[in-house]
Amino acid sequence: MKLDQTTIAKRYSKALFELAEEAGSTDAVFEELTSLKAVFVDNAELGSQLNGPALPTSAKKTIIEALKQDATPVVANFIQMSYDYGRTDDVVAIVDAFQRLVDEKKSVVYASVTTAVDLAADQKERLATEFAKRVGANKVVLDTKVDPAIVGGVIVQSDSQILDGSVATKLAKVRRMLVK
Repeated sequence: MKLDQTTIAKRYSKALFELAEEAGSTDAVFEELTSLKAVFVDNAELGSQLNGPALPTSAKKTIIEALKQDATPVVANFIQMSYDYGRTDDVVAIVDAFQRLVDEKKSVVYASVTTAVDLAADQKERLATEFAKRVGANKVVLDTKVDPAIVGGVIVQSDSQILDGSVATKLAKVRRMLVK
């Protein structure tokens, strides 16, 4: 049975995270993996080229050696193993899953914020601080977007919570109460 990319990413990232923790180098490994991910993102065909038959094996090995150059042993082993097991197409997904594990350990939460108008920097900071307290996080990273349809207020969504303080929702509740 062939595994999907999400399953592969979870398994590999968990093993990689445990090795990094064991070595006491989680931050260094994460930094290197972020650089490695950038290489694969900037060269979108790299993963499939390393897995496919188009490139000669000698060229693939040269690329792998270049990627491993100056890498910590944990990352160098990951690069080699990804190549050996035909998982170079999954490198970006694995690094993303690794980042989620690092964020979870550091209690970092990502949230989407929708407002009717742009928020000032100090408003974003206060919102992030208050939401962090509410969800018990050390840090909240906000992704903001403007949607005039919510009329006013704010909607904050994270993996664990949705806080809808929009005027549009409040008006809809009042409307439902009046109709009853």
